Amino acid sequence: MNEKELCQICHHRVAEHRFVRVMGGVSTTYHVCSHCKALMDNKYAELRREAARRAVPVEERVCPVCGTTFRDFTETGLLGCDNCYKVFDDYLIEYIRGYHGATTHCGMDDSVPPPVDVEELYRDLEKALAEKDYKRAEKLKRMINDTWGTGND
Repeated sequence: MNEKELCQICHHRVAEHRFVRVMGGVSTTYHVCSHCKALMDNKYAELRREAARRAVPVEERVCPVCGTTFRDFTETGLLGCDNCYKVFDDYLIEYIRGYHGATTHCGMDDSVPPPVDVEELYRDLEKALAEKDYKRAEKLKRMINDTWGTGND
């Protein structure tokens, strides 16, 4: 790795880390800065936590903050705290979609924005990065941030 090589993700900072990604038997080497590596590590940890959480059937989940169970919700129709929305999110999305026909709040306006499939955006982002199409990757990252309302990198 060159001493002055720029990060292949942000193209702003000096690449200090190297990792190899193997997909379909093809290995690709990436050189990234510490900032982008930390973002990738955080995203990976978040995805692992999400996968572990979703491995527990919704019927067995309990909110760690307020103790609300899935049964409590189905009996009362009420959640106990704001963390319950994270605990039961996959069920709630389908429940709301079935009840309202959509999961996007449109207020009193009749025009409904098209639904955004964030998982598809993440797949497209991975593909853009694998193809080294960084302009498209940057656009997809902005779309993901806008969808989640984070507005940060």
